[in-house]
Amino acid sequence: MPASGEGRFKSVTFTFKNIGPVKKAEMELGDLTIVAGRNNTGKTYLVYTLYGFLKMWHAWPGATTALPGKTAPSDSHRHVILPRILEQVAEQSEAIIAVNQDMLHRERTTIMQALTRAFTRDALASIFSSPPDRFKNASIAVSLSPDPSDPPPTEVHAQSEGISIRYDGTKIFVTTRVSTRQKMSTPELLYNVTSLYLHFLFPELPSNPFLLSAERFGISLFYKELDFTKNQLVDLLQKIGDRRKSDRLPFLFIDQTVSRYALPVKDNIDYTRSISDLRKQRSEVYDEALFNDIRTLMNGYYSASSDKIEFKSVARGEGRFVIPLHLASSSARGLSDLYFFLRHAARRNHLLIIDEPESHLDTANQILLARLLARSVRAGLKILLTTHSDYLVKEINNLIMLSSSFTNKARVIKRLGYTKADCLKPERIRAYVAAENTVTKCQVDRFGIDMPNFDETIDRINDVANELASRLTEEA
Repeated sequence: MPASGEGRFKSVTFTFKNIGPVKKAEMELGDLTIVAGRNNTGKTYLVYTLYGFLKMWHAWPGATTALPGKTAPSDSHRHVILPRILEQVAEQSEAIIAVNQDMLHRERTTIMQALTRAFTRDALASIFSSPPDRFKNASIAVSLSPDPSDPPPTEVHAQSEGISIRYDGTKIFVTTRVSTRQKMSTPELLYNVTSLYLHFLFPELPSNPFLLSAERFGISLFYKELDFTKNQLVDLLQKIGDRRKSDRLPFLFIDQTVSRYALPVKDNIDYTRSISDLRKQRSEVYDEALFNDIRTLMNGYYSASSDKIEFKSVARGEGRFVIPLHLASSSARGLSDLYFFLRHAARRNHLLIIDEPESHLDTANQILLARLLARSVRAGLKILLTTHSDYLVKEINNLIMLSSSFTNKARVIKRLGYTKADCLKPERIRAYVAAENTVTKCQVDRFGIDMPNFDETIDRINDVANELASRLTEEA
């Protein structure tokens, strides 16, 4: 995607309305974004909505038809650049459009408004595999602001599928290879040009995010059974053969069966199924060996073959064992997908979304997991997580404090058992508390994240303990 100029527009804020229990909320993504809160406050609703939009904004089938100006543009859309690009590409296989910065800013605003409206109308309910009327008043908006400190971009390049887009500060050049034009139909070519152009226009928006849902524990137990059921249905349909209208019931049945999962859960299932195919690949952060942190956490590691995933302990002697993943502990199952992601699939600037990463981990391992997340951010990943864990947040606060300068820092870091890679700069973090049908932004400074909901709960339970202990002492 864009090879340069990625600093053009840095601020991106998402506004959610009437999504699950959330009436209205604004959220800006940082390199590490934390959403904390009690149960049933809407954290997962927000994360699933964000995941669906970021997965679809550049490539969902309705995106191109949703764009303004595709047919007989209204006066308010006559300045939109994309329709002119598509028209020239359709006629000449190339396009040259004169533009300036003001035109690009208007283009960004107009197209993003069209995409978010169409996503809300046509795709949001399907993200949750829910009836459309459940989200009839819902909306998502994206605010993209230029950073005034950045100079105007020049020579911004993007290339994919034999299609290239170049912007030199005054003109946009779109070119297509002869081989690309020969193998693609005109609609397919225009679709790919549109997708690439959207990547060029919105370089700060992540695409193809990776999500570990809260259901990952069950997926690791049942993905083989899901494959078996799927294969049985496919065999049945092949035996039925004739697909006349009178015989459509089995096809309707399989469609309803596979569509009942929310999109993030379905994608999580598909990823777990694909691990055996990924095992020969190396992620872009492979040399950072982040997956070895999980080895330390679990006192073991994972291996995948064509037909199974196993958990292998690193204990010596009689304590060593190798077991199928579905027989491993819930904590080991919950971290398996993250292990394979860091080893085989992660890319720099990849957005990793984790729903409750601390689930089934003891407090010591929650602290180690916070350090792994910090190292992952330093390695170039973007991370969004929901959490209930006070230990996770407090350890992240420690890592933030470690990033500041203080006397004998190197000696203190070593004595406390940390490394330089464990530090987190406060400006890279965004944190929110979900409560009362919204999310509230938390202050982040050199002392960490000010997240009062955890402190209030801990103060309350300590006050109760102190009063009860005092009463017992009086009775003694």
